[in-house]
Parts: sequence; structure tokens; C-alpha cells
Amino acid sequence: MMKSLATAALFPPLRRTAPLLAAAILVIAFAGTPDTALAQGSVRAWGMGGALTAASRGLEAVEFNPANLGFSEGSSLGLAGAAVTVGNNSLSLEHYNEITGSHLDGAAKDRLLGDIPQGGMTMDADVRVSTLGYQSGNLAFSIGALGQGRGNLDRDYFDLVLYGNRLDTSVDFSNTWGAGYAVATATGSWGFTLHEGDQSALAAGFNVRYLHGIYEIHVDEAFGRLDTMLDSIDGQAFVSTLSSEGGRGLGMDAGMAWRSGAWDFGLTVENLVSRIAWDTGIVQDTYLVTASRVMLLDGGLDTAFTDEHLSHPADGYATSLPRSVRAGAARRLGSWLAACDLGYRGSPAEGQDSTASIHAGGEWQGSRLLRPRLGLFADDQNGLGGSLGLGIALGSWRLDTAATAQGGFLPDKARGLGLAVGSSLVF
Repeated sequence: MMKSLATAALFPPLRRTAPLLAAAILVIAFAGTPDTALAQGSVRAWGMGGALTAASRGLEAVEFNPANLGFSEGSSLGLAGAAVTVGNNSLSLEHYNEITGSHLDGAAKDRLLGDIPQGGMTMDADVRVSTLGYQSGNLAFSIGALGQGRGNLDRDYFDLVLYGNRLDTSVDFSNTWGAGYAVATATGSWGFTLHEGDQSALAAGFNVRYLHGIYEIHVDEAFGRLDTMLDSIDGQAFVSTLSSEGGRGLGMDAGMAWRSGAWDFGLTVENLVSRIAWDTGIVQDTYLVTASRVMLLDGGLDTAFTDEHLSHPADGYATSLPRSVRAGAARRLGSWLAACDLGYRGSPAEGQDSTASIHAGGEWQGSRLLRPRLGLFADDQNGLGGSLGLGIALGSWRLDTAATAQGGFLPDKARGLGLAVGSSLVF
């Protein structure tokens, strides 16, 4: 595959560059696996734009702030839940549909390349599943799984596909990387009251999480270049990946919560401690493609290219889940609950960017049967987004649904979409 891409790069821009570009985007989008997609009870928070650090209760507190278990009463049983998101930092669905199968003129190519940040196109995907959860008072236990992935395609790749290789230019693909993992989790949670007065209370809480690694892969090293000269072309591309089929580890979250009258405040650190030791089925794969002094007119392209793929066992290694910090406030206003969170998520891996975000949302609590929700959120990578959610209660049974759009409010304008659903029993 790498050889065929390198060969294609030798020629001027094709008349139909859009299908090739669209295919590359699609592959990256679904080959990996927003990080705020939380299953089961936290689907409620997702419908509120992710703003539930201060007002989460019951099983919701496990995901958003374990300290709120100190304020939780009764019991709840999480039956099942799932949340999925896919997004990127560059193209909306509308723009993607415009370029798919279309001939791009100069203005369209300029616009498309202008949508790609200097750092390249980054694509994220997240899948989370909750299979079972139980909360009684200030204690909770839950089982689930999560899969996440992130990849980046260098901006120079899009320049090459759109405009072809030009004389006396060098194209560098070094800012191309990717990583993904799947992990099963078992979490024990405890919240407790530190102080309680007539109008206020202070609580703390912890999650202790067993992490069972299912699969992990990341790009260990990657570089590439293409130099186009008057009489020949030189190029080289190298990728080294490290993967594992199993591992084990532990993680811990910590939180604080303060309740005062109609106000709630919360602070939580997710993955305060997090480490997975990968020690099963470890393989290192390396791919190398070289084009040396390719003469454009000699017709000997097959002999000008060399490619090599090596695969061998490798030593164990360790990874950690990205640490995040959230601070939030919530207030009850008649039949409405209004909430706002500030968030910071650390770099998922070396060389990748951290993310700051803001979340705001509301829930109408005037009906026990139906509880509509809406939210807004924004971060420094994907811009503004919005969410809608609905909670349905039939006796003790609860059903929560939510949908989000990031980088825009309408599905065709958005650069990322997400869906979540969760079911539980509350006693």
C-alpha cells in the first residue's frame, strides 16, 4: 500500500483527486477509536453538554465525581449503556459530501487545504460500554469497557494529493501518528461526608479501577519525505508500530463536592493514578519504502522502489490513560437545573496536545415522566458544539438518550457526531 501511494505521488494531480482524498479521510476516521462519551447514568450529563461534575448523583457520580456519592441516597442498578463519537478537527459532513466523487477546481482545492490546520488533520473516536453497575447509598460498583483512538495525517499529505508533486519542492509527512486501545474496567467507588451543617455539606470520594487491557497499538516512530527535482525524485517513508494483545493495571480517580443551599460545587481528577502494563502478544512492525533517483522518463518505476516489512516480538511496555481535571457548579432554578463545568484533559501521548474545554447545560425537572436536556460545549481544538438529551422515567425504570454535534450545531455542519443511550433502575 505504501509503495502504491509513493508511486502515485510521482505524477501530476489526477483529475479526480477527491475520491482518493475522501477514502483516506474515511480510513483514518474509522481505523482508530470525544473522550467525554460516558455510558450508563452519565448519558444524562452528555445531554447537558458534559456539565455534571457538581450535580451528579448515584451511578452518574462514578463517572463524573465520586465525591457526590457522599450526597447520594437510595439505590440504583445500571442495566446497560453505550456511547459512540467520531470527529475531526477539519471537515464538516457537508464539506465531505461536497468533495466525494467530485472534480475539484483550484478554488475548491484551496478551500479544502485551508480547512486543514498546520498541524494536520486529527481524528478522534471513542466507544464506551457499561454492562452492569450497582449503587447503594455512598458505595458503588460498576463493570464496563472503553475503546479510544486518535490519529493525525500531516497537512503535506493533502497538499500532495490535491496539487501533486511540484519541481524543486520537498514534502514531509513526519507529523503523522496514531494510537488506539481497548480496555475492560471494574470500578469500586466510595463517597463520604467530611462536614455537614444546617445549610451546607462537604464530601470527598474515590474510584479505584482495575484495568484489563484487551488490545493496544501505537506508532512508535514515523517519518517520510518526497523530494522532487528537475530530473528525478527521491523519497522515503518509515513507520514503526508497537502492539499488544493483553495487559493489566490499576487506576484511581478522586473528587471533592460542596453543597450549599441551592448551589452545588464539584472538583474531580480522573486518572489521578493510571498505569497499564502490556505484557502479552507484543509485536513490533516496521515498514520502509524507499525511492532513490527515480527517473521520470525511464519507465523503470518498479526497480526504482524498494519496500520492506519486518515483524518481530518485542519487550513489554506501559501506558497510562490521559489525566483530566474538571471543576463545576450547578444551581436549581425552579423547575430547571443549570450547570457549568470547566475541564482540562492532559496529552494522551507524548507529542500530542492537551485540551481545555467549557461545558454548560440545563435539565427541565418539571415532570417526573420526561426530562428534556440541552447543552453547549467548546474546546480549544474542535470549537463549539451542542447536545440534546431526553430522560424517560416509568416507575423505577429510567431510559436516557443523548446526541451531540461538535464543531457545529447541525449534523451536516458538524465535524463530529455522537450518540449515547443508557438504561437503569432507581429505587
